[in-house]
Amino acid sequence: MSPRQTVNIGVAAHIYAAASGGPRGAGGLSATERSEPENGIWCCFKHGKAIDSDGGRIYSAADLQAWKRLHEARKAAEVNGAPLHNIGLVESISVNSAPVASLEGRTFDLAMRNVFIGPSASGKSVLTRLIASVSYPDHVADMSRCRDVDMAVRWFDPHTHDVITTGRRGQVTHVLDGRPVPYVARPYKTILLNGMHRNCVGNIVKLAHTFDLSVSAMKGTLSLLCSQSNFVRAVHYEDTRVRWVLDINGRILDVVDIQWLGNHLQSSILLEVAGIHAQLHAHVEPTFLLIDELLDFYRHPPSAQVDVLDRLQRAAEHAQVAIVGHSIGLVEAASSGWTVTAMEYHPSTISGGQIDFEVAIEEPNAEKQLSNRHGHYAQSVEPPGQPPT
Repeated sequence: MSPRQTVNIGVAAHIYAAASGGPRGAGGLSATERSEPENGIWCCFKHGKAIDSDGGRIYSAADLQAWKRLHEARKAAEVNGAPLHNIGLVESISVNSAPVASLEGRTFDLAMRNVFIGPSASGKSVLTRLIASVSYPDHVADMSRCRDVDMAVRWFDPHTHDVITTGRRGQVTHVLDGRPVPYVARPYKTILLNGMHRNCVGNIVKLAHTFDLSVSAMKGTLSLLCSQSNFVRAVHYEDTRVRWVLDINGRILDVVDIQWLGNHLQSSILLEVAGIHAQLHAHVEPTFLLIDELLDFYRHPPSAQVDVLDRLQRAAEHAQVAIVGHSIGLVEAASSGWTVTAMEYHPSTISGGQIDFEVAIEEPNAEKQLSNRHGHYAQSVEPPGQPPT
């Protein structure tokens, strides 16, 4: 073979089957959608053969999508001269004991895009904190004051690592790759958001703390938001207060006091910020965005959750995402790019009563949120070039 000759051993494969009844099925995609580049993956010959073996049951579509997304991120980093060790994925979490009995004895395989759906006390919120606990072990410390916690997380970066975490009466221990360690140097950043974080969007210090950033870094992130958001038009600062200028269905609102926006719009702003921060930070280190029940504010109209999931899918880019919620509409809204896991109610009785880490959700009232926005709290301004109504 001549030194100038090349041999192509790559195999172009489909994530969802090109033909009806093929490996991994159609995934709800049309024939045209299944022929698009987004449904393709380039493999070596060995893995090109392996992924379609046994009817595609060995490797799921979510596995292939995760491989593809990670490889694209790795190649993008290589082209841009960025460190390659910043690319990673949390593969699974196994729970042996936890405050919610429905989690015990279960292993949750994690894709790049995940939806966990279930009623209160099904363990959804606890699961998000357990995933985040490798980076923030205080979550386990807090839970273990009520009940023992035993869990294991596996991730790769691109080497596979396992950490076993144990919590007893507020004390936490770790075993990393078979070796006891006093702590685990943060292998990935977790951004954990729930309904209690909505009000932070009105204060730059609280917002920076929520995303584990300095105030300067948070302002830098927000400076990019207006060019990418569907409805944030400007961001201003008055000492620590954040003033948002929003476009709500063509109506411009200059929001002086965030408290009067309502749950839906506060959550919308927070999710817009989360998406762009996850996108930026995934270029620095592996990033996992965990959104606990914020999408439950988007039950009406049904298309609202679809829109939010689509925006997060695009905005988060190479960051891993898990969405937690009560609404069955989340399952209907999740496209083929999301892996859905159903959780079941299971009361956890411990000394001192029940424990429930779920976040209380108030039903949104869209009409109320979009009315009475004048005066001191939110000034309505007509868009430039349009006559007043």
